[in-house]
Amino acid sequence: MQLRNLSIIVFCFLVISSFTVVFLDVESRASGAEIYVDSLYHEYPGGKSDGSAEHPYTSINEAINLADEGDTIYVFGGLYDEHIVIDKKLKLWGSIENGPSIIDCTEVFLRHTVEINADYVEFQNFDIRDSDGDASPIGSLLCINSNNAAIQSNNFTNFSSWGIYLSPGSNGNVISENKIDYVENGIYVSSSSTNDIYNNFIGNCSEKGIYIESSQNNRIYGNKINNSFYGIYAKSCNNINISNNTISTSSYHGVYLDNINGGVIKSNFISSDAQDALYIKSDDITIQNNTFDNNRRAISLFGDNCEIINNRISNSSSSGVYTATQSNNNLIYHNYFHNNNPSAQENGNNHWYFMDQGNYWDDYNYVDRNLDGIGDRYYTYNGVMDIYPLGYFLKPPKKPTNPKPKDTETDTNLKITVEVYVEDPDSDLLTVYFYRADTNTLIEGPHQNPVRNVASKSRVSYSFTQPFNATYAWYVVVNDSLLENRSDVWFFLTRAAPPDNIPPVADAGGPYSAEAFEPLQLDASNSKDPDGTIAFYRWNFGDGSSQILEENPVHIYRTSGQYTATLTIIDDSGSIDTDITTVQILPTTNQEPTAVMNIPLNGYAGSVITFSSSGSIDPEGDDLTYLWDFGDGNTSKSANPTHIYSNAGTYLVTLKVSDWQYDDIITGSITISRKPKEETPGFEILSLLLVVLLLVIVQKKKNK
Repeated sequence: MQLRNLSIIVFCFLVISSFTVVFLDVESRASGAEIYVDSLYHEYPGGKSDGSAEHPYTSINEAINLADEGDTIYVFGGLYDEHIVIDKKLKLWGSIENGPSIIDCTEVFLRHTVEINADYVEFQNFDIRDSDGDASPIGSLLCINSNNAAIQSNNFTNFSSWGIYLSPGSNGNVISENKIDYVENGIYVSSSSTNDIYNNFIGNCSEKGIYIESSQNNRIYGNKINNSFYGIYAKSCNNINISNNTISTSSYHGVYLDNINGGVIKSNFISSDAQDALYIKSDDITIQNNTFDNNRRAISLFGDNCEIINNRISNSSSSGVYTATQSNNNLIYHNYFHNNNPSAQENGNNHWYFMDQGNYWDDYNYVDRNLDGIGDRYYTYNGVMDIYPLGYFLKPPKKPTNPKPKDTETDTNLKITVEVYVEDPDSDLLTVYFYRADTNTLIEGPHQNPVRNVASKSRVSYSFTQPFNATYAWYVVVNDSLLENRSDVWFFLTRAAPPDNIPPVADAGGPYSAEAFEPLQLDASNSKDPDGTIAFYRWNFGDGSSQILEENPVHIYRTSGQYTATLTIIDDSGSIDTDITTVQILPTTNQEPTAVMNIPLNGYAGSVITFSSSGSIDPEGDDLTYLWDFGDGNTSKSANPTHIYSNAGTYLVTLKVSDWQYDDIITGSITISRKPKEETPGFEILSLLLVVLLLVIVQKKKNK
C-alpha cells in the first residue's frame, strides 16, 4: 500500500513539473525570444543546433519555421542560399558579426528572393542579390505583401527586375536607409497607401528608381537617386508627397507625374537630367522650394491648377519652365530664373504672378527706379506675361569717386583739369556730366560737356580755366541711359594773387547731440576772418552727405551713433581753414502725435461749415502742422478751417496732423444737402379769404 501511494506521489510531481516547464516556456516566448542563425556553424564542433548563440541554426528559414510571433532572429554574416518566406510577426536582423549576411538564392526562375507575408515585420541589415542571374525577370529581391513592415539598412543589388516590390494592398510600410543598386527598377508600389520611402540610396537603375502607381497618400522623402532612366515615376495616384530628395543624372526625366490628382513636390534638388527634371501631366500639384540645375528643362507643365512657387531654376539648356498648350490656370510666381535658355516658354493659359508678386528674371534687363522691388515694365518674353517682375534689375552706375584735384586741394593751376573714376556694374558705356555746384549748371569749357561713350571702370576728365583766388565747387553725374548716380560735392582753390592774406579761423561749434530723425542745426557763426570776409562754407556731416554755402545748416541724421562733422571755410582771398566737431545721435524717443477731428455730421451746399482740430496733441509738445482734405478736391493747412461745399453729397474728410517726424491721420464723413426752397408767405391766408368770398356770393344769390 505504501509503495502504491509513493508511486502516485511521484506521478503527480512529474505531471506538475512538466506543466511548470511548459508554462515557463510560454512565458518566455510571449516576451519575444532571441534566435541565432549562422550558415558557418557546421564548421565548429558541438552539439545539435537549438537556435542559441552557442548552437545557432544554419538556415534562416529553419529559424523562421521554429520561431513564434514576436521573436527576434539574429543572423551572422555569411552566405544564405535560400528562398526566404516570412509569415509571422518577426524581427530579422542581419550582419550582426563576421561581415554581411548575404541572401543569394540559386533557385532557377525564382519569383521573389525574400517574401514578407505578415504584418509588423522588421527586416534590416541584409545583403540580397542574384549573382547568377537565374531569378525570374518579373520578380523581386524583396516582396512585401503586408502592412506596417519596416525595411531598413539593407543592400539590394544585381537583379534584372525589381529591388523592392510592394504588392497591392500593402499599406503603412516604412522603407528606409536601404541601398538599391544595379537593378532594373528600384522600388515598386502598386495600389497601396500611406507608405514612407525615405533616406534610401537608389542608383544605376536601367528603368525607374522609384515607380508608384494607383496609390494614395504615399511619401517619398530624403532619397538619393542617380544614374537611372527615370528618377521617380508616378502614375494614377492621389496626394503624393515627394520632398527633400536628391535626383541627378537621369537618362530621361528626373520626376515624371502622370495623372496625379493632388500632391506636393517640395525642397528637392534635381540636376543634370537628360530631358526634364520635372515632367507634370497632372493637376493640383504644388511645386515649392525646389532647386533645378543643369537640366534640359527644369519643369514641363501639361496639367491645370498647379502652383509653382519659390523654386530656383538655373542652367537649363532648353527652357527653365515650359507650359504646354493644354495647360491652364497654373500659378507661377516667386521663382528665381538664372542662366536658362530661355528662361521660360508660355504656350497655354497660365498666370506668371500672384497678387503683386511675380518672378525673378536674370534676363529682365530693365530698372526699378522707385525702388519698390517691382520692375518698371512688364516681363514679356516667349509668351510669358509677368506684370510684377522682381529683382535682378539693372543697377545704377556706382557713385563717382577719386577726384582730381583732391577735395579741398589748394594752390591749383588756373588752367585746371578735373578728373574722376566711373564704373557701372552692368553697362559698358557711360555719359558723364561735370557740374559747378554753386549754380547746378554744366561747367563751361572748350570741350563738349557731357563726355559721352566713357568706358566703365575708367577715369574721365574735363578741362577749363579759373582766375586767381577762385574757390570752385563741383560734382559729377554719371548716366548709363536708364539710371544715374551723383558724386559728392568737391572743391578746390586756385593759386592766390599777392598781397599775402591772413587766413580765416574755422569754428564748427559743438559738440552736438540730437535724436535720429530730429532736425539738428550746426553753427559756424563763431568762424571769423581777421582781414576780410568768409566767402565759402562747406559742411561734411560724416554720414555720407555734405552741404555748401550754408553757415548754419539744418541736417537730419537717420541712424543713431557718433559722427564727426567737418567744417571747411574759405575767405574772400582764397585762404582756407578746417575744424571738426562731434555729433552724438541717440535713438529716437519721439512719439506720434494724435489727430482729433471735430466736424458736423450734416450741412447745406453753399453754406459756410467750420472744421476743428481741437484736441489734437503731440506727447512732447512739438509744433504741429495740419492738412485737411475736404473730399471735394479742396484742401487747407489751417488748424481750424472753414469750407463751402458746392454740391450735395456725402464727403470723406481727412485730417493729417504731423510733427517733425511722424504723422497721424483721421477721417470722418459729412453729408451735404441742398437748401430747402422758401415758400411765399401768406398764401394760406389768401386761399382762406377766397373761400369766404365765394360763400358770401353764394348766400347773396339765395337771398334774391
